[in-house]
Amino acid sequence: MSGPLDRIYLEPGQELLLEDPVFERAIRIRSNGSHSAVVWNPWVEQAAAMGDFGDLEYLQMLCVETTNAGPDRVSIAPGEAYRLGVDIRAERP
Repeated sequence: MSGPLDRIYLEPGQELLLEDPVFERAIRIRSNGSHSAVVWNPWVEQAAAMGDFGDLEYLQMLCVETTNAGPDRVSIAPGEAYRLGVDIRAERP
């Protein structure tokens, strides 16, 4: 990676698996009610501008958000409800 990352992935499936060979684990993300995922990393300039984020922490993070973003966004009328859930587990491969 050589710069900031902010991507929407449409219809990624209900389960994502991130393999982490450095810590010898896998991170399993199961979503319910989500039809897209956002993957982001702020990189150098944005990390430096974030008050609650160390200047070099971008080197050790990747954010994966289960969501309904972009064309998958959900509109909720007054009095209606929508439930979105996520289960995140660290596992040994």
